[in-house]
Amino acid sequence: MEPINKKRKGRPAVKSKKIAIIIAAMLFSVTVPVMTNASQEDNIESRITQYVKGIEIVARQGNTSILQQNGNNNQADTIQSRSAMYHFGNFAHIYQSGNNNQASIYQSNGSNVGIITQVGNNHNAAIIQEGNKREASIQQFGYHSEISLSQSGSGLRGINVLQKNNSGSARPVTIDTY
Repeated sequence: MEPINKKRKGRPAVKSKKIAIIIAAMLFSVTVPVMTNASQEDNIESRITQYVKGIEIVARQGNTSILQQNGNNNQADTIQSRSAMYHFGNFAHIYQSGNNNQASIYQSNGSNVGIITQVGNNHNAAIIQEGNKREASIQQFGYHSEISLSQSGSGLRGINVLQKNNSGSARPVTIDTY
């Protein structure tokens, strides 16, 4: 029988190998094809949800940011900070397919999830999360739409906005929660 306090050799390598395998699998599972109909749009949300749940289980101690772009003149940026070591990290994901899209996610404190999906041209989206346990999702399909979400405070709260515009320009959407 081994003493309780005896150190086991090789354990850190096994843990880091498991994390690397899980993260690699998640990166391949989040690849999102260009959308052409509603059933495929729903598929984006389910794939991203699965991806975020995987991150929560394995690697949420640090901030995670993933940017995916297909097209020309797309701009995406994330800024993340965590205020205390006991907070889980923040997760940001931006997916752009089309041209001239702009997206930004700003997250401070911890345990925030921000996801922006832009399919089409000339979209503008921003998520600002200042607090803990905030979830926000923006999905833009078509052309010329603008959405801005701002969340502050603490406690689990979520916002999901889906905007489709296939002709002309959509009216801007701004949502602030406290």
